[in-house]
Amino acid sequence: MEILVFVKRLHEECINHTNHITFDKTHPRHLHLVGLYGTLIEFTGCILKLIESKLRTGIAPIFRSFFEAYIELRNLHENANYGYHMDASYHEQWLKLLNEAKNTPNPFLKDFSEFEGLDAQIAVHETALKELIDKGYKPLNIFQRFKRAGMIDEYRSIYNFLSNDTHSNIGALVDRHLEVSGDDFKVVYYKDEPITSFLPTLDSIAGFLIDASFRIHNFFETTISIDHFEDLSRTLTKIRENYS
Repeated sequence: MEILVFVKRLHEECINHTNHITFDKTHPRHLHLVGLYGTLIEFTGCILKLIESKLRTGIAPIFRSFFEAYIELRNLHENANYGYHMDASYHEQWLKLLNEAKNTPNPFLKDFSEFEGLDAQIAVHETALKELIDKGYKPLNIFQRFKRAGMIDEYRSIYNFLSNDTHSNIGALVDRHLEVSGDDFKVVYYKDEPITSFLPTLDSIAGFLIDASFRIHNFFETTISIDHFEDLSRTLTKIRENYS
């Protein structure tokens, strides 16, 4: 399938062109942007491997995480202050875990609960979170992140489908494991899906990854890479004409 071949090529090109990126290692925004971009590249590689190995059940959860990372990259690229919301979420998540360790006998958090500096560490995160919230930078839920990126329609459609699959609701179980024939059906494992069934996923990955590449290489002013991804974007447009 042409789009599969293209995404493989795009994946390799993204890796190769990271060699042109120069960034400030002491700047949090720079570090978070290149980290998020690397996450998109690696998730793409994972999805390609799963498609080729016919391990379809893992594709939707990984694509959902890919989508979330793309939203973070897009928001951070468009607004430097978005990093403070990311910081707030970071401190909020640590507080949830550390307070759980302190207040409940959770065996999986035993090492945390026995840490002598637990109260002090909680205080550090509480102070940091309060300072951020006081400045207007609260933790954002996933809908708020999509809204900031101007992608509410995608949240209520693509992301909704991916979330249902990730949480293994009834629809996901039926889609994964039932093969219907007339009035009967059979339960199967590792359903043999035609490669064309992955077209929507591959098309979305290609579009998001090219957009992320433009954002990264424009931000870090790697002109040679920008020109290359413009060529890849034109190639994707031609491929889409064959199935749109």
